[in-house]
Amino acid sequence: MNTTFSVRVDQKLKNSFLTKTKERWLDGSVLIRYFMEKYNTNPDIVKFDIDDTAFDDMFKNKEVIDRLWKISNKLDKLWF
Repeated sequence: MNTTFSVRVDQKLKNSFLTKTKERWLDGSVLIRYFMEKYNTNPDIVKFDIDDTAFDDMFKNKEVIDRLWKISNKLDKLWF
């Protein structure tokens, strides 16, 4: 069974991706499916590194802290 998978991306990113895949005689959807299959087999092929400084700075931001407290309080009400 086939299904559709929709992803929102910036128009420039999409156009650039499709142009580069066509230059190599590839179909963009085939390449995305190939990546998904490989990722399912080995999720470690993708690494995301978060800059500790940026992460730490985020928790110094009062607005971020306030929003996290609101979320935490709502979750507490739902779970407890």
